[in-house]
Amino acid sequence: MTENNSLLNTTSNPFVLFMKWFEEASKKEINDPNAMNLSTISDILKPSSRMVLLKSFDDKGFVFYTNINSKKGISINQNPNVALNFHWKSLLRQVRIEGIINQVSDQEADKYFNSRHAESRISAWASKQSTELKDRQKLEDNIFFYKNKFLNKKIPRPPHWTGFRVNPNLIEFWQDMPFRLHDRLEYKKINDDWIAKKLFP
Repeated sequence: MTENNSLLNTTSNPFVLFMKWFEEASKKEINDPNAMNLSTISDILKPSSRMVLLKSFDDKGFVFYTNINSKKGISINQNPNVALNFHWKSLLRQVRIEGIINQVSDQEADKYFNSRHAESRISAWASKQSTELKDRQKLEDNIFFYKNKFLNKKIPRPPHWTGFRVNPNLIEFWQDMPFRLHDRLEYKKINDDWIAKKLFP
């Protein structure tokens, strides 16, 4: 087992290792190195998952944006326990994250929303995310309506669109190794400290 292919050089802060892995993925993944699987749990304890895009992260957590009236938004409101998973196939790595999700501040959501392309800001108004769409023309009509409504005006952030931050209490780094003897390093947050330990593959 070589040092380059293992997690021998651990750190007391899992975000330092995540930053290193994310930077490597950003250089080597062909599409969307910031794509992550988000798993939520409904009020009847039914799990659901989908891919979302990581937009920022720091030692406070991992941030993405969505419509709060969507299926995931409703589940988040019902149960704040969520899980994330990054899979970087080109690097043979994945990162599992478990934690509690909270809404970002209006100021943070506004700042990100205003940085988006105008077409994306319009789509946030036009799409009733996760509800039934019987005819795509309805979506096109909504887009036309909001383009005219905000013509030559600043497009404000819809009240139903915001960001969420996953504050992790567990982060596991997984590195593929020969013969399925994978290298696994788990961090658990205990009393505001991160405790690291290796796991059997």
